[in-house]
Amino acid sequence: MNAETISIDVASRFGVRARQTLLAHPAPVDRLLVMLPGKGYTCDFPLFYFLRRAAFALGFDVLSMQYGFQVTGGDLDLENVSYLLDDARAALEPTLERGYRQVCIAGKSLGTPLAGELARTLTLDRVSLLLLTPIGGALHGLGDLPALALIGTADALYSAELVAAFDGHPTIAWKVYDGLNHSLEVPGDWRASLAALADIIQTCEQFLQQQHP
Repeated sequence: MNAETISIDVASRFGVRARQTLLAHPAPVDRLLVMLPGKGYTCDFPLFYFLRRAAFALGFDVLSMQYGFQVTGGDLDLENVSYLLDDARAALEPTLERGYRQVCIAGKSLGTPLAGELARTLTLDRVSLLLLTPIGGALHGLGDLPALALIGTADALYSAELVAAFDGHPTIAWKVYDGLNHSLEVPGDWRASLAALADIIQTCEQFLQQQHP
């Protein structure tokens, strides 16, 4: 299928212009996947690279985000962490003018609490969340938003108690991978890491098909 790559430059509060990338089908398209990266895990890393390809094959346009601090090569601190949500909103607002009615927001680590905050501001027909290695309170306050969280047991942020707390939740589900770290890889074993990657992308693909048929 034909694809168009559209650059969306936004003025970041980090003092630079951050270039966001929209991979788009020929119009009209009513489904959009937004990818919010981690601190050092950009949208070009394996999880997001293949998620973008899978979502596009399902008929989604895909907005790949970067934050202003990633452009500058600087770091985050308590004074500027709130700028991340501003960057995300600045990229999403002009993108939504294309007329999408369904949006899934995928966050990786640092991007997971941002994904929830951003999703709560949307008033579209369907909004969902893919939370890859969620941090902090990323799953709190989501209301009835459909969400799938994925994490590995070798991730320092993994909590069996937190996962168990959502057993039976009507809209939030977890998938836990034995032995995967915070990059959702098997340390020191690339073959096992690739096998896990395939399963993760298939799981995300199934979620997208269920929530955005």
